[in-house]
Amino acid sequence: MQAIIRTTGTGTGPLYHQRDGIGSRHQPGGKEAKKKAASSARKRNGFLTGRLLPVTSDYYAECPEKGTDINVTTREAFDYLYRSAANYAALLGVDLPFPRKKRSSHPRLDIVRLYGVMENLLPEHVNLELVDGRLTFCLYRFHKWPDYELLWLPLEFTEQLGPPVRRVVLEFIRRFIRHHRMDDLKGTYYYDMTEDYMERCTDDPDEYTPDDRRRITRLMASYDDGKIARLLKRMRGRAFCTGLEDGLESCRPQTDGERKLLELVREGMTLMGKGVPCIMDYQYDWIYEKEPDFMPAPLESQILLAYSTNDEIVRDMMSTFSVDMQESYNLTPVSTMLLTPETDRIFSMDDFPERFADWFNRFVHHATHKI
Repeated sequence: MQAIIRTTGTGTGPLYHQRDGIGSRHQPGGKEAKKKAASSARKRNGFLTGRLLPVTSDYYAECPEKGTDINVTTREAFDYLYRSAANYAALLGVDLPFPRKKRSSHPRLDIVRLYGVMENLLPEHVNLELVDGRLTFCLYRFHKWPDYELLWLPLEFTEQLGPPVRRVVLEFIRRFIRHHRMDDLKGTYYYDMTEDYMERCTDDPDEYTPDDRRRITRLMASYDDGKIARLLKRMRGRAFCTGLEDGLESCRPQTDGERKLLELVREGMTLMGKGVPCIMDYQYDWIYEKEPDFMPAPLESQILLAYSTNDEIVRDMMSTFSVDMQESYNLTPVSTMLLTPETDRIFSMDDFPERFADWFNRFVHHATHKI
């Protein structure tokens, strides 16, 4: 899906005076919704919330494929949306409450009215997306997800494991991060910001004691090209052992902590492999803006590979993330569905993100507190 009507403002208010605040942007992914909220902050396209004039102008959107702006509020665009809506209403076994023969002389007015009908008719949230150069209804629902929580998978604990268990656990993590397209923390701009900050602090004699400066300098050197850097790089390289499944069966843990860890590894094996979703595929920015004042935090920065969860580098990165979230919002897993006139199924969603977050938190908690 190319979700791309990219207006610089969304939400309530006429187009010449759109909202610019962030306060209403917190998504309800981690809270059980009692009912579908009025989605004034979830209408992806600002033209839907603009003042409707007696003579409604057309709306043009960027079309990178054609290298120009295109009019997306044509009669043909409305007809496609109407057929999509009528088809989906038939699948639901209800009548589409939109007069079949009553049409405005301005297609944009009809598109706005039809959008309102779909918003009121369906339990899902509704956006309009530009897909292959034309407006398309997109249904979406939020998954339950821990609010503003970083799911960073550490490697430091593996140094406490016996060699056979360590190889199996590292190989599992290597395959897990590849399946879910997880980057390591050095690939985020949070790391770049922390690195710059730490360098300035170590140059300031009033910021740290001499012992602190030496410790932080050694830590930064390890992240740069030392032990930590080599381990993070190795996680993208060759396998730590051949035959992960066989390795799990033949591995003999020496402690209760290792035994429980291998049980969690076996459970984690069900969250990767052929036919299993990738967590990054659930990312969807329901209120995308082309030039926002503050960028939202993508899943790629919330779910990643780390060396530690409690060193100076990581603590500063987490602090920066917390500050950013006071100004912006974080993207959490969302299930989406595009409607076409040929759609032949009802919207549904699985529970994979919920299972992923539950297992991830239990695995990291055990690794960092029991090993």
